[in-house]
Amino acid sequence: MSAGSILRWSVIGVGVAGRARARAIAADPRAQLACVWRGKHAPETGARMATDLADAIASADVVAICSPTGVHADQARQVLRAGRHCLVEFPLATTASEAASLFALARERGLVLHVEHIELLEAAGRTLGSHVRPEIVASASVSFRGVGPEGASAPDLALANVARLHRLCAVTGPIASVVAVDHEPGRLTAELLTAHGSRATCLFEQAPYFQRRTLLEVRTAAGAAWKQSNDLLTRDGVPQTLLGVGELFPKDQRRVSARILDGTAPYVAEERVLHVLDLVAMLGARTTGTLPHRSDAGGTD
Repeated sequence: MSAGSILRWSVIGVGVAGRARARAIAADPRAQLACVWRGKHAPETGARMATDLADAIASADVVAICSPTGVHADQARQVLRAGRHCLVEFPLATTASEAASLFALARERGLVLHVEHIELLEAAGRTLGSHVRPEIVASASVSFRGVGPEGASAPDLALANVARLHRLCAVTGPIASVVAVDHEPGRLTAELLTAHGSRATCLFEQAPYFQRRTLLEVRTAAGAAWKQSNDLLTRDGVPQTLLGVGELFPKDQRRVSARILDGTAPYVAEERVLHVLDLVAMLGARTTGTLPHRSDAGGTD
């Protein structure tokens, strides 16, 4: 496709995230929303309703998969086999091996497989990353409390926190090993060692009465204390001016259009996507030891 092309898009699964994706496509001058399939917000888009998945795939140049996690891999495989570019809301798959097979299929067909990670486009996280590199991190911790059913299992908690693990790795670099993992219903904790030698901890909790909160804390070798609480960033308790404030789905949409039309690189490397899914598997299984090597787990731009 030429740089001046307009990409025709289908959105699969128009729930909350799918509606946000449809709106981002509509606002993208390099995109056109051709049709939607399934989801309670599908009629709001004003786009044609596809009759089935095959119709949605055939009607577009790019298919955005915003379905439940369990069907991501199967739907992405169908899209790629049909010769269409594919965007998948995170996580790409429930296992690293399945995700790796999808990346391999996309390369084989000469297609873009884009995994959305809008949490890495947040202004607070981008600002933190502009000041703190993995080499200067002395310690880090990430915690998340979210609303959900009582008694979540370790595998469910680990997979549900892919976004938080990506936030952690964006600051610390790749994880070298899992030192300890503990689980009780609705609560998962872990101690990690990074490839740069720093220590990191995770705490993930879920219950019906929790208010949603993400907290990322980083201490540098020089003693600076950084804290990202949702969209607030402080250094030694002082609020910081944020870089690149703006809506997240349009940011991601511009990047995937550029990947397809201009050949730009992804903002999350394939190796990092697989690395975090490897980490999810170890935390879910409550396994300690060394993580598989993924070419230093890539990184983010």
